[in-house]
Amino acid sequence: METRSNKTIVAEFYRHVVRERKSELIPNYIQENYIQHSPMGKDGRQGLFEMVEFLKTLPPPAESDKSPIVHLIEQGDLVVAHLDLHFMGKDIRVIELFKVQDGKAAEHWDVAEEQTSDTTSFIKAEKNTMVSNSSAFLYELYQSLNIKIHRVITEGDFTAVHAEAKADERPIALFDIFKFEDGKLAGHWSAKQPVPEKLMHNNGMF
Repeated sequence: METRSNKTIVAEFYRHVVRERKSELIPNYIQENYIQHSPMGKDGRQGLFEMVEFLKTLPPPAESDKSPIVHLIEQGDLVVAHLDLHFMGKDIRVIELFKVQDGKAAEHWDVAEEQTSDTTSFIKAEKNTMVSNSSAFLYELYQSLNIKIHRVITEGDFTAVHAEAKADERPIALFDIFKFEDGKLAGHWSAKQPVPEKLMHNNGMF
């Protein structure tokens, strides 16, 4: 039997469980002791089941709608998914991270932000900046802004950084995706979200 990549598993999960809202398929993609870090969901499979059941109360996406997945980045057991969604009348960017074990998601983090004409990135990185070493460039950039890096996921030209900043002493969750090409910064996508004082679980956002 051909082994599916972790990116393929995550893409199938989005298609069958999230888009098609087949909550009965959750056990096929999610570990029973699924650890949730998203502020929008409860811990475990049951929390995800409740989220999908809520989606069923909303109008389904049209079959002609294109996939909201913009990027999938895989390194080892980690998969980053960047989605640009139109949800309940708003344009929302979600950058998510899944830890996949034994063919199923075992842990999940995300950062979501509404996209408007006023939306700006917390991290300012100029496109076409010359970069000789992408890892050194990013670590120096984050260090200069006093931002704590939690995870770095790299595949090919893409690097995703899950990090924690502060604004007015309040923690902010950050997810940024950088594309490096021909010795330059060729692309930058980001989402930021204040960490709520109370979550629906005890796992934190990081």
